[in-house]
Amino acid sequence: MSVIEYSSMCFNETNCYEKIDEAKKLVEKNGYEFGVQIHNSIDKGLFEKILTLKDQIRLSIHSPVFSKYFLNLATKSNELSLSICDEAMKYVDLIGSDIFFFHGFFMTDKPIIQDMKNYRKSMFDGIGNKFSLNNSFIMNPEYFETEEYSQYKNNFKNNLQMIKNRYSNKNIILENDFVGIGSGLQRPKEIIEIIDNLWFDLGHFWCASLLHKFDYYEMSDYLTENKKIFGVHINHNLMKHSDNPEDIKDSHAHLYEKSEQNLKPILRKLNDKKVNIFTLEILDGDIEDIKILLDWLT
Repeated sequence: MSVIEYSSMCFNETNCYEKIDEAKKLVEKNGYEFGVQIHNSIDKGLFEKILTLKDQIRLSIHSPVFSKYFLNLATKSNELSLSICDEAMKYVDLIGSDIFFFHGFFMTDKPIIQDMKNYRKSMFDGIGNKFSLNNSFIMNPEYFETEEYSQYKNNFKNNLQMIKNRYSNKNIILENDFVGIGSGLQRPKEIIEIIDNLWFDLGHFWCASLLHKFDYYEMSDYLTENKKIFGVHINHNLMKHSDNPEDIKDSHAHLYEKSEQNLKPILRKLNDKKVNIFTLEILDGDIEDIKILLDWLT
């Protein structure tokens, strides 16, 4: 049975039980299992509340939670990465999951503070602006063709294999990246080449299509048919083809907000391919988003 999840960014400590109960009833009534995905921006109070439900609903984790640093497998040294992974795995085991998924390719050897409330500042502090498109937060696509990028990619591949060997009892899954500075898994080329198990973020992929100039629907179909997709992050991205690339943002908007994206045919195909988990990664996502998703899936 496929799972429909709320990301923990959909609620807060005050309304979490109410929103989860409402969503669970509707999702199960429509023949799906309901779950919650713990986002790496979560605070301890909300985490503890969600943890009380682990015997009632299915839980997954967007790792790493409560980490001082972002996980980065593109570094020359792997000592910090191993430490972060070992700590992250404690939370994965705590909820009884066999899924370890994350973003893990940043083009720097410097540790990046995981400050989700000041995400862009953390990235600039850790990566700098050398990869920036016209001094914006957006990645300059030209750097993907450099020798420097190739070296980071080789580091990533080697460290990823080490992680797979170290946690051979887990499904190691990578999420495709937003088009921010220094993020290495934005383009279809690298997603196809490097990622064996994919957590497909449809908003990130939309942003990538705007920056890297590829057909969003054609490449989504290709990944659906040819990659092992464990889960999907779903939200509306509000960026348009007419927007300047430097202004691209990760909207995490409601499905009822107007967007140039047409997610319905993509989600139908993913559902037909028996993708297991559909996660609403929406700021303050609500029951109306679930209603729309159920209509699109069925």
